[in-house]
Amino acid sequence: MNLPTHRARTGIFVSGAVISAAFLAACGQAPAVAPPPAAPAVAVSAGTAHRGDIQQTLTFSGEIRARQQISVLPKASGRVEQVLVDVGGQVKAGDTLVVLDQDTPQMQVLQARAALAQAQAHLTTLQAGPRDEDVATARAALAQQQTRLHSMRNGGRVEDVKIGESGLAAAQARLQSLLNGPDDGVRQAARSAVDADGDALASAQAAFAALGAQNAASLQSAQSQADTFQAQVESAQAQTDSAEAALASLAGSSAADLQAARSAFDAAAAQLATAQAALKQNDSPPQAAIAQAEAAVEAARGQRSAAQAQQTALEQKAAGACADLPGAPHNSTACGSARSAADAAVTAADAAVEAAQGQLDLLKRGGSPAQRTQLQAAADQAQAQVNAARARLDALGNGGVAAARAQAAADVQRARGQLVQAQANLKVAQANLNAIKSGSLDVQVKSAQAQVTAASERLKSDQARLDTVERGATDEDVRQAEAAVDQAQQGLLKARQPYTDDDLQQQEQAVAQAEAQLAKAENPFTEQDLGSAQAAVDQAQAQLDIAQLGLSETRVRAPVDGAIAERTVAPGALVSPQTALLTLIPPSLEVVVNAPESQLGQLAAGQPVQLELAAFPGEPFGAEVTSISPTLDSKSRTAAVHISPRDDAHRLRAGMFAQLNIVTAERHDALLVPLAALDTSNGQPRVATIDSANTVGLTGVQLGIQNDSFAEITSGIDDGQLIAMTGAGNLHDGQAVAPQLPGVALAR
Repeated sequence: MNLPTHRARTGIFVSGAVISAAFLAACGQAPAVAPPPAAPAVAVSAGTAHRGDIQQTLTFSGEIRARQQISVLPKASGRVEQVLVDVGGQVKAGDTLVVLDQDTPQMQVLQARAALAQAQAHLTTLQAGPRDEDVATARAALAQQQTRLHSMRNGGRVEDVKIGESGLAAAQARLQSLLNGPDDGVRQAARSAVDADGDALASAQAAFAALGAQNAASLQSAQSQADTFQAQVESAQAQTDSAEAALASLAGSSAADLQAARSAFDAAAAQLATAQAALKQNDSPPQAAIAQAEAAVEAARGQRSAAQAQQTALEQKAAGACADLPGAPHNSTACGSARSAADAAVTAADAAVEAAQGQLDLLKRGGSPAQRTQLQAAADQAQAQVNAARARLDALGNGGVAAARAQAAADVQRARGQLVQAQANLKVAQANLNAIKSGSLDVQVKSAQAQVTAASERLKSDQARLDTVERGATDEDVRQAEAAVDQAQQGLLKARQPYTDDDLQQQEQAVAQAEAQLAKAENPFTEQDLGSAQAAVDQAQAQLDIAQLGLSETRVRAPVDGAIAERTVAPGALVSPQTALLTLIPPSLEVVVNAPESQLGQLAAGQPVQLELAAFPGEPFGAEVTSISPTLDSKSRTAAVHISPRDDAHRLRAGMFAQLNIVTAERHDALLVPLAALDTSNGQPRVATIDSANTVGLTGVQLGIQNDSFAEITSGIDDGQLIAMTGAGNLHDGQAVAPQLPGVALAR
């Protein structure tokens, strides 16, 4: 700091007077005089150099302003639904400021969730592996096809071959009978057969009528009917015994009678073989039929398992119309309909399983009781015809026979037929009685109806045969008989070799297809399928994430803490990502001052600053230099200095004017002297020291940092040295002074 100029002029004047006196004395031109009296001591303000703390500051002034202003823009386009803040409102980072229309994004989220759920369900199905019911169904189908192929390779069934042989024998016997022509015995037998068929039809119709009226009849009526048929059986048995006794009393035969008897016996034997084969087939069904029935049971069970799985999934709301998706509850009406359909499907599947199992059990037991009774009755009747034919053949073999013997044989045949029919009626009556007791009347009614139909057909067949016998064989009859023989021969050949090479090849292909279906059922999915399903799940998840992000972007949030300075939109406005919605001012404030180029060397980031504001007199605010511009303004030769105030209570406002004191340097325990004690007139700072004789000595010093009141002395004097506090420039070495010490200690 420069001293006043008048002090400099005073120092020059005193020095000039001393030099002039010295010059005159040296030249000797002045006369010798006595030395002048000593000058009186000059009173000066004195004090001691002392140690203390000192700060060097620079003073500036500037305006407080916001560090930055943020224009809040949406990330999505849409219509503004709500603006939740207003100008001046304080917000925190993350607070919702503006809400856009969310209908479309919400629908996209729901769709994405549904797609993800579907993809996850498909992946879960693939990961679960094959379904047990599918594998069981495929195995049953393969077993069925393999059984059929094995049967085809083994040729025809034994029972089919026997039936074919019996049919061929019967056709040949009929042809031979036509060629030989009928005799009286044949005519009488044909008439007896017609009569027996008529009686059988009447009996079957009576049994059917009795069963049809059984709903109104009582158990006593059924028992009475059974007793009646039992009496008929006993009567028929007595008639049979009588006819056989009469026939036994007759003897004699002829060659024609013997041939006719042989033909009748062959035909009866063929019919018996056919009836027995049918009965055996009914009692012992083929393995292929059983396998097919078992496959049907397994298929029905698989369908029931699938229906039950669907029913369980709907009840647990895990799939279908009853599944609850996040944010989208299921439709109760559609769910109820789906459950009803699933319940109906389970009920139908249970019924199908029971029906298939019933068919399998019935097949293993040899068919229904009514069917077996009918087949047994046919076999018994055929056996009776064989017995009659054998008896006639045996009788003819023992000698000639007359018309009386033929009539007796016919009587025997008719009596036996009546006996067989009576026995059949008794079985039906007994079955009817059992049906009433067990509740299976409906089955017996159907069986009785079938017996009526069968008896009617037998009557028609035997009547046609009687007509043929009575009118004699025609050429057409012979041709038909020959054609029947050819057809029977072809049937026998077909029974022995029922399948061609093409049939076998087709069946082998069917087995191969069944094996492929089983392999597919056991391994329904490949690794590629699993990978594709997982990729579909990942893609669906990504789509859901994108949809959720789009939904979240409809809520515009505050990026930082701050206050709303400007609001530019209102509800209903259409905005885009380029539309500024609000202006947000963060709470961080700063002061920017322009420092001259000459002072930049004293400034650095991190230096402490004190702010003084008119709004808060006597209450300084702390601050700090945060940055200094790296470039200078070319016109003003200044650089911008940014200062951040500390305002935890948020009392400062943008726009306030502040005085700043920047602490550029600071020393602790430094040797200090007042600025007024320094003399810098000759360019070298000096202080006027005062010794113990109160004599002045001008001493050069080295200065450190300074402020408005004090200067740091780094060298030249010591702590406690007495110095002149002011006017050092007006004093000279050796000058006597009268130091005036203050009554109190020096203050900073």
